[in-house]
Amino acid sequence: MDRNLQLANDAFKEQKWAQAAQLYEREYQTDPSEKVNHLLVKSLYEAHQYQVAHMVMMDNLNSYLMDDQHVILMVQILLANHQLLMAHVLTATVERLPQAIGQLIQQAETDARQKPDFNREYQAFYQLSALTLAQQQRVFEKGKQLPLNEWLTATKALLTDPFVKPIIRVSLLELVQKLKVAESFEFRWLDDKNYQITGNRLKSLAEFEKVGILESMLQDLMGNKDPMTQQLYQNELGLQMTLLYPFIDRAIPDPMTWVARLVRGDEVQSAALPAMYSVEWWQRKLSRIMSEMTGA
Repeated sequence: MDRNLQLANDAFKEQKWAQAAQLYEREYQTDPSEKVNHLLVKSLYEAHQYQVAHMVMMDNLNSYLMDDQHVILMVQILLANHQLLMAHVLTATVERLPQAIGQLIQQAETDARQKPDFNREYQAFYQLSALTLAQQQRVFEKGKQLPLNEWLTATKALLTDPFVKPIIRVSLLELVQKLKVAESFEFRWLDDKNYQITGNRLKSLAEFEKVGILESMLQDLMGNKDPMTQQLYQNELGLQMTLLYPFIDRAIPDPMTWVARLVRGDEVQSAALPAMYSVEWWQRKLSRIMSEMTGA
């Protein structure tokens, strides 16, 4: 064992946390292993360097889900960084949670409700539809610091609010899916109609087979186009899929026609409005939404 790692382990055993963190950090630069990651994160947490601990933990997050000890450490770090919702999201993926987790989250949520600015921040999240897109995105992120019950109460209203930007509505719905919430929600989709959905029956975006099919077809159609052009179309397709969640299959019955129009545009230019739910109708609608998002 090299001298630096021995010194780090000695400092860890003696609970000299700041010293251990400094030595493990040096070790982590040369050997970013799972074990050193865990020791560094634990040392940083105990030294109250919560933000740095969170950043290092995110390098190898899945390794913290493998045993009770590290699940508890993961949740402690998330809560120390006020990431209440993300603690719920990650623990939703663990089949058998350590008993301590529920107590940790419950205490953190009680503490959050007692903060002087809690009601103001809760109302800001609840009423984010009155804001610009950039402001909505900031408040959406800040909302992850709310206790789960308050977040869900506000989210149920926001999912049907026509003034919430589509990308924010979808982002909220994706969090509902990750939380595996066994409740029914109404969701306003891009066709401006409300649909009934159940949180724990939703698929993640990565689970849609059609997304992979569309990406492969786009790659084939692009052929030998330059990499930058290919990346632009891939990015556009990815954003389209996100905005169409969770009804991607409903919007795109014919992937080849969809990809062809994405790359080539309308085959025939016409002043007539496209038929509702046609490929042209969807892509024009998505193009308008994306233009608003980028300010183009």
